[in-house]
Amino acid sequence: MHFITEQELQLKYRQGKLKTITLTDEERLTPGAKQFLNDHQVPLVSSDTLSLSAEATNDTSAEMTLANRRETFFLLLEVELWEAAVKAHDVHSASCERIACLAQSIRVIMTEDFPELVFPEVEDCEETVLDEITKAEVFCPGGKVILKLRRAIIQATVLQTCVTSEQKLALEQLIDLVKTEICLLGKL
Repeated sequence: MHFITEQELQLKYRQGKLKTITLTDEERLTPGAKQFLNDHQVPLVSSDTLSLSAEATNDTSAEMTLANRRETFFLLLEVELWEAAVKAHDVHSASCERIACLAQSIRVIMTEDFPELVFPEVEDCEETVLDEITKAEVFCPGGKVILKLRRAIIQATVLQTCVTSEQKLALEQLIDLVKTEICLLGKL
């Protein structure tokens, strides 16, 4: 056990090294040292407080990292859909318009402004299995668009792991519409 005296604190104070004092479990203050800290308004911080503060800082940092990751994935998904719309412009104008509408919906999902969320009307297409990319799919007239849309599905799926339940549902709807668009493009 180490007792910190008033004289030790006075020396640190004169050297300008005493802004706060942290005590370990093995340290104690003498009564004179306590009075010195009170007189000079030097805060006393326990090691328990520091560990709690570090945990809180780590939690806040993790939340900020998650928020940044979420925003980045939303923006990447939006860009991917816009690129698909640009490529679809040369292939099929109706497809271009539907994909552009999907791209615009990303901001609405990101800001959780769900009353404003409107998805485009799409004709029914049989269930599309997107397990493998086929040569026929890639080399059809809308092949480049299909690849962009597949990438958008992957990004939306990853994004679903770090969003609210409402955003997750909206992203699921978006994924279904993108799959339908892939099906329609494959028929061109």
